[in-house]
Amino acid sequence: MSRAREPALIGGLLCVTAALFAVPALYVPGLACLLAAILSRAWVGVSAHAAEVHLSCPAASVQEGERIEFAVTLRRGWAPFPGGTLLPWPGAEELALPRGRSSTIAARAFVGRRGRQSVGPARARIADPLGICARELESGTSELLVLPRLHPLGASALALLDGSGRAPRERPQEVDSLRAHRPGSPASRIHWPTVARSGVLMEHAMTAAGDPRVLVELDAEDPESEDALDRAVRAAASLCHHLARRGGCLVLLPEDRRATVVSPDMRAWPKLHARLAMVSPGPAVRRAPDERRSTTIIRVTARREGSTRSSGPHFRVAATAIEGLPVGFEVAGCAGQLLDRSRGARAA
Repeated sequence: MSRAREPALIGGLLCVTAALFAVPALYVPGLACLLAAILSRAWVGVSAHAAEVHLSCPAASVQEGERIEFAVTLRRGWAPFPGGTLLPWPGAEELALPRGRSSTIAARAFVGRRGRQSVGPARARIADPLGICARELESGTSELLVLPRLHPLGASALALLDGSGRAPRERPQEVDSLRAHRPGSPASRIHWPTVARSGVLMEHAMTAAGDPRVLVELDAEDPESEDALDRAVRAAASLCHHLARRGGCLVLLPEDRRATVVSPDMRAWPKLHARLAMVSPGPAVRRAPDERRSTTIIRVTARREGSTRSSGPHFRVAATAIEGLPVGFEVAGCAGQLLDRSRGARAA
């Protein structure tokens, strides 16, 4: 932004007036206006030409409500800045431009809602003291993934959740189909009628007869509000984190065909936490047949009370509790209630 034309025009008119009417006293303000316009534009232009603004954010992700630290670096050339201000991020308090050739300012800011957020840009406004000319420099932005905040879950709530992470070392097996015999498989699995009929060595394919670990499913279909969905996501993240550390759990998110296994080593947790940060309203969850046989099912939903779907006996965790049903536990501002077959049917 430059307003150098105005003082230059005023200076030129004063000089012309002084020449036409023989008033030498007008030459002084006229020349002063011309010099101010020329010098301010040249000084701002030269100092801004070699200047750079960089914004760096060391963290790639952070939880909701936490402070994020980042650094704003301002570099200039040989010409000092005539003046101006530095805005570390949009909405922050403006700072005076530093005097050094290269200066780094550390800043902190609170992050907001979960999801992918942009940090920055930082802006440096270089201006002359008279406000005649100004130029703005802008840094790039940094991408930041804001993760759902984890809330504590009491020991009584964990004890209430049947089978919370206490999975046996070996899961029961059941016959699923036939497959070609694998070397090392026990002879008891060989299907002798098929061998006698076709001469091909076949065996029974075994599959797990149902995972006894807790299944946490997040229902993001038709949420009551944006806040209700955020609270449901925080509740689901908190439940998954605590149950996984106790012994492992299963997690079913919208559009998942199969549940994700989070074991006590927490290797799958960072990726799951990032996926929870990006949950948006979508289709209802669909369980696979073997997932319906989990010992405990926790359905975290953002639906209204009247639109709750029945899915058999399960724990319903939602921001709005169902009237007439006792609240077993609370997490992330959501109430956990046990729905048996009869209660689940009446609540649907």
